[in-house]
This record gives sequence, structure tokens and C-alpha cells, in this order.
Amino acid sequence: MDQYQHLCRIALKTWGINKNIKKLLYKKIIERTLCHGAAAWGHNMTSRLQKRLDSIQHLFLLYITGAYRITPTAALQVVTGFQPLHLQIQQEATYARVARARSSSNIFTVIFSPTDYESKSSGIHIHRPNFLLHKEISLAENHIDSGAKAIYTEGSKTDEDTGSAYCILENYRIIALWQGKLDHSNSVFQAEILAIRMTIEAASSLHGPIKIWTDSLSSLMAILNPKSHHSMVREIQTLLLSHKHIHLRWLKAHVGYLDNECADQLAKEAISKGDHFFLPKPLSYLKSEIKSAALNICQDNWDNGETGRSTHDIVPKVSNKPVGWNREEIMFVTGHGPFPSYFHRFNLRTHDNCSCGEKGDPMHYETKCRFTLFWHFQTPTVSLKLQWLKNILTNNLSRTRLRLLMRFICDENNLIIEDNN
Repeated sequence: MDQYQHLCRIALKTWGINKNIKKLLYKKIIERTLCHGAAAWGHNMTSRLQKRLDSIQHLFLLYITGAYRITPTAALQVVTGFQPLHLQIQQEATYARVARARSSSNIFTVIFSPTDYESKSSGIHIHRPNFLLHKEISLAENHIDSGAKAIYTEGSKTDEDTGSAYCILENYRIIALWQGKLDHSNSVFQAEILAIRMTIEAASSLHGPIKIWTDSLSSLMAILNPKSHHSMVREIQTLLLSHKHIHLRWLKAHVGYLDNECADQLAKEAISKGDHFFLPKPLSYLKSEIKSAALNICQDNWDNGETGRSTHDIVPKVSNKPVGWNREEIMFVTGHGPFPSYFHRFNLRTHDNCSCGEKGDPMHYETKCRFTLFWHFQTPTVSLKLQWLKNILTNNLSRTRLRLLMRFICDENNLIIEDNN
């Protein structure tokens, strides 16, 4: 609560820092504070704790959006693109259990097994005085196409699968090659690292200086890192230290090097006809799978919830991206704003009439009220009302008019609301 008060001192609904800065402060400070130690306590949460977290998050969602106090939390979560706090905490707890503790974990019905994912190696692999790879690896683009024996590696990924390949060339002819097919879940980085490792193993039996060319700068930088925890990177480091005649070189991709283009073509072909090679899924894929499972839960809760139904009609699909509505649009869509219908619903007034005598709901001020005639839209038919509202919220000019209307209602509230007596 102290942090909430501090934030309120620098901005409120209509003044202070903009909403993007508010979101950043929430994500980087508030959410990190609330999720502290989630791996230890966040896996199995009681419904009481979940409700408590929702009530805390509700305060900050109101602060970010400027919405009315009783606006449904579920609607604000969808509009801002924020998942419920208890789901965010469960995601972090699940990732920590699978990736670090190497134990099975689940989010409701989705089970994650540590054997399916990469594990990080711990401890010191090679002491720094013995880590002498800077002479065997060059990050400078110094490719010389001399026709001498050289090896080119490549990794490629499409919507179907991932491919890895290398080719050994001598006098511009391919004298040996290898192609490996990986799963769609494997990353391009894994494909590049695998190709380099397979190449070093093949080159270890060759005589004379051997140059291995790759266009993966990230792979070379990982191999040059003595603190790397990647198991395959550590294998490559050990192999290079054992075979001083093998050197890794970098060359820029897609600039006309025919040898490298040949390796690239082989990697793409490997996706369909290469030997299947199993590699554990990267930890980045674990994160994406956990997020996807949590998003499905959010979608089920949003579809089957009891609150925020007017917002659900406009935004039926949950996403981690914000909808982009301002305060005025949130008030209009949710109906939680300076309307007689809202005040009457929560027993703040004895009736819901506008000063013109009709029911004062958002549609009334948008299409009928004589006090807001300047901002009126054409009245839609009942069957097209939802599409009409979607069109307004996706058109910049219409959204501007809607915002001006809502600002007028907020500023001149005493004019358009009939006296309670």
C-alpha cells in the first residue's frame, strides 16, 4: 500500500505521468515485489490468497487506466493485457521447479517434465587461465575464398521444423556433408550450435589447419564465454581445447558467399530429409509453453466469467497485448462512468434519468441526448449494435469524437444528470 500511495503522488486519473510509464512502474516494481520468492510459495495457492491478490492488482489497474472504482477487475486485465497476479506467480513457480529444481510441475491440467527441456550446467567448467580459445575463434569478417579445404555450418528454422547441416568443401566441391532434422520446438541457436559440434567431431580426424565458417555470431560469442552454462557449448569448448588445429571463423550471412549459401540450402533441406536428431527443448520454449497454458486459463475464465460482459462482447479474446483504450473508452464500454444508470445501479441515486427525461446510459448520450447533440453517432439497429460499437472503437476519428463526448459528460455532469430530488 505504501508503494501505491507513492505512485498516486506522481499521477492520478487526469494528470501526471502517462499510462505507459504507469504500466512500466507496475511491471518492474510492483509486480516484481509481489512475485518475490514465488518459486517457494506460489505453486499451490488458496482461493483466499488469489482473491487477495486480485484486490491488490485491482488498485493498480485503476491507477493505470483511470477507470471508475467498481469497474470489473477481469475487464481491466483484458484491456491492459495483464494476467491475474496469481497466474503470473504460478507461472514463475512452475518455471523455477522445472528449469532449476528439475522436478515435474503443472499449471492445472498441463504437466511439464524436466526431461523434455535443457538443463543448465553448474560449477566451473574450465578455469580461466586454461581457457585459451581466443586464438582459435575469430569474430572478424575475414573470409578468403581460396578453394582450400573449409567447412561451413548452418542452422535453419521454418514453420514446420528446424534443420542443421554442415558441408566440407575442397576446391569448390562438396566432399562430405551432414544434415540433421530437429523438432519445431528447437531453436535456431540450438541448430547452429549442434552443427558446430558435429563439424568439430568430423574435423578432429582431418589433418592440417581446419577452418570452420559460421554466420552465427551469437554461437561464437557463447563459445567464447568461459562462464557459459549451456551443456553443448561446454562440449564444444572442451573439443576445441583438445584439437588446436581447428579454428572457428565468422562470416556475414547472405552477402554472396556461395559456400555459405550451399550450407544454408542443406540446412533447409534437412528439415524434410535430414536424419532425425533429438535435442531437449530450450528453456525459452518452456517459458512460452507456460505462458500459453496460463493464457488458456485466462481465456476460459474470461469466457465463463460473470463480470465484464459488455467488454467481453467487444474483446472476446484474451491477449498479453493491451487493447489500447483510454480512460474515456473504458468508461463507455463498461458502463462504469458518470452516467445516471451507473449511479442508480449502485444505489448512489434514486433514479437513472438524464436531465432530458430519458434513461441516462452510454447509448443515450451517444445517440439521443440533446445535451450531447454535437457528438452524436447514427443510431444503430439492435442486431448491428455490437458491430457498430466495434467500428467506433477501431476508427481513429470516431474514437476521438467518443473521447470528447466522455470528457464533456465528466466536466458537465451537473448539467446532464437530473436533480436527485
